[in-house]
Amino acid sequence: MENTKLIHLFKALEINELREFVKFIKSPFYNKNLRVITLFEYLKKHKNDLEGRKIDKAYVFKKVFPKGEDYADWKMRELMSDLSKLIEEYFIQKEAQQNHIDRQMLLIKALEKREVDTYFFRYAHSMEEEIDAMKVKTMEHYLAQLKLKHSLYFHSATSQYDKGSRERLSDILYNTDMFYSLAKLRYGDEIAARKRTRGEVIEGFIPDAVLEQLPKRVIFDNILLKIYQLSNQLHKHRKYEIYNEMKRVILNNIDVFDKEEAYNVFTSLINSVRLVLSGEKIQQEVLTLYKLVLGIESKLFIRGNRFVIEHFNNIVSLSCSAGDDKWAQDFINKYYIYLPAEEDRKENIYTLYRAHLNFLNKEYGEVERNLNLLEFEDVTYGMRHYVLLVKSLYEIERAEVFDKCNAFNVYLFRKNRDSFINEERRKIYANFIKIVNRIASLRGLLISDSKQKTIDKIIKEIVAMEVAEKQWLIEKVEELGKRRKNKLR
Repeated sequence: MENTKLIHLFKALEINELREFVKFIKSPFYNKNLRVITLFEYLKKHKNDLEGRKIDKAYVFKKVFPKGEDYADWKMRELMSDLSKLIEEYFIQKEAQQNHIDRQMLLIKALEKREVDTYFFRYAHSMEEEIDAMKVKTMEHYLAQLKLKHSLYFHSATSQYDKGSRERLSDILYNTDMFYSLAKLRYGDEIAARKRTRGEVIEGFIPDAVLEQLPKRVIFDNILLKIYQLSNQLHKHRKYEIYNEMKRVILNNIDVFDKEEAYNVFTSLINSVRLVLSGEKIQQEVLTLYKLVLGIESKLFIRGNRFVIEHFNNIVSLSCSAGDDKWAQDFINKYYIYLPAEEDRKENIYTLYRAHLNFLNKEYGEVERNLNLLEFEDVTYGMRHYVLLVKSLYEIERAEVFDKCNAFNVYLFRKNRDSFINEERRKIYANFIKIVNRIASLRGLLISDSKQKTIDKIIKEIVAMEVAEKQWLIEKVEELGKRRKNKLR
């Protein structure tokens, strides 16, 4: 049973839900099979030890079915399937309870089907007013309004040609257009990000130019439209003033949006930084944004009961790179419990953090030891792994730095070929490798005046190019200049 659907669903039940679920499956409306209850109680008893012999199907069979009954695999599978379906039904009920709009929409639909017209119209109009009163509407709100207007317009008790029908039809068109515009811009933002990071091109049926000419009244009606339109313009024109305006609008309204939309627009802002800044300025700006928003809404990045892994990884790496290791440690202490435990991702994050901390403390041998423990498939782990390792090997003047640079180049080529990173990003890291190779080769050949000219030339090249770890590279080249002067004395 260890890796079955039932065990995965059972593990998804929270501690407080285990008690509630007992009442759920004891309700005859949902379940009349007492053995399903017995199986659940058995799993609940062993919730901290859901592996090994105690959850072997044949072993559990003896605990659930009458003594002496021969093991029948089909009976056990059927029982497990019944319990799985009940857990799924419980999840549906919980979601319906927690999502007010979905719950009301289901009720309104049920009243319409059963022709309880008085209460159908009362609840439908009440729901319309509630959504209309919202300060910021999301795609979900426009879609709900569209469904309500549709039901009211086509309801058998209303005429499609009475004095209110024209207004109802106009409302249908308005909510259709608002939903489409917001959805197109929202997903357009995601598509633009994928194009930038992976080089992927995804085309729609309606030209993007249509959205660039949305009437000012429409943009004024919803601040989210303004944000996503700014984001789309930023991906096309890469102007700092557009980014600044987008940042101003988001930060001034972050507490107005619901948590889902606040997360979406802030993630869009973070992804936009590198469109207008480069080098160390990107890291400084992104870390400043994270600190600002965590101060306003400390749990913005917690979805369900999990901290979004990409943001956690970003925050830890950026704060360590900035030398703000105390803040990084405080952040980890506060949010580590929200990391997903599966696939060693939780341990990977902490291992990467320890490696960053080792580097800051000039414990370069420990960097290598920690990075050897890192297991990664995600390209972001791979990039950070290679960068930290190459920097550490350079610092301790290990000859392996050349081999590791070569391996990093191969890694970048493969990830670019397989569309995990785009060509622009590959070049930024390829430039890092190129400079490291050059300055590592220069060490020990620093006596002649021509070498000082080479050092000056490399610094100018680094300043002018798009390259990862720009500040660190400049520091290393400047150190070569100092070493040359010391040798000449």
